[in-house]
Amino acid sequence: MNEIQVLTAFVRALEVGSFSAVGREIGISQSTVSKQIAMLEASLGVQLFARTTRRLNPTPEALQLHEHVRQLLDALETIKSNSRTREAAPQGMLRLTAPTSFGRERIIPLLPEFLGQYPRITVDVVLTDRVVDLIEEGFELAIRAGNLPSSSMIARSLGLIERIVVGTPAYFSKHGTPETPAELVSHNALIYTATATPTRWEFESEHGRQVVEVDGTIRSNDLDSLYDLVLTGAGIAAVPDWLAAADIAAGRLRSVLADYYLIPLSVNIVYSQTRFLTHRARCFIDFTTQALKRSRSSIA
Repeated sequence: MNEIQVLTAFVRALEVGSFSAVGREIGISQSTVSKQIAMLEASLGVQLFARTTRRLNPTPEALQLHEHVRQLLDALETIKSNSRTREAAPQGMLRLTAPTSFGRERIIPLLPEFLGQYPRITVDVVLTDRVVDLIEEGFELAIRAGNLPSSSMIARSLGLIERIVVGTPAYFSKHGTPETPAELVSHNALIYTATATPTRWEFESEHGRQVVEVDGTIRSNDLDSLYDLVLTGAGIAAVPDWLAAADIAAGRLRSVLADYYLIPLSVNIVYSQTRFLTHRARCFIDFTTQALKRSRSSIA
């Protein structure tokens, strides 16, 4: 039984002197109010009302209890009122973490608009391709790419990252252009290690799924560093299409395997189910989800 409702029924019954009036006020039946008061009396071991056909007469114990319960209910209402005020104007420091490249290209540009809508919030963004412990390191939210392991995290989808295999024209001129995923084994793949299966590249096509184990001379957990190396002609890499779009358009890079596409990576914003989610965090989740939907040219 809702204890707050029971206490509210008791206070109002003493104040208005009628179970039926309390029932109409709270939205429950008169018999339910009567049962609640009876259960409260039983739990306290005292009689609270002397019932007559005309009116409820509170006992001395009821009058004594009323003062304390009324203070409690008033305090709860104050807390709720303050909470509603905070809900209307979210504030405070929001700490979040995101993968370096995704955060730089997709999250950081959203912050001016977000903070314009919520000027009482400040944001502390840590860009890292390391999987951080939200509780231990004091983060409210984390954006993560790839399949999520089973954990105590609650996830909300932000979409998918479409990836392509790219290299410089000079690299392909020297080493040949792969026509199928199987041919990638003879190429120098620059491996991004901040994924669950960094050397396992999975492709879909009209010929079905193909999986290839790639290898190369350089591995790193920093995607931007690997991308810079691709631009020098050091090798090929699987990168988000939005990361390479400008360089492909300018002719500095080429995308290969047009008849195949890498399995997209899911992107989620996660938070701990063991921690109270603040209003500022909820606002950021809702804002980011909608903003990425509006600009969904590379996340779908």
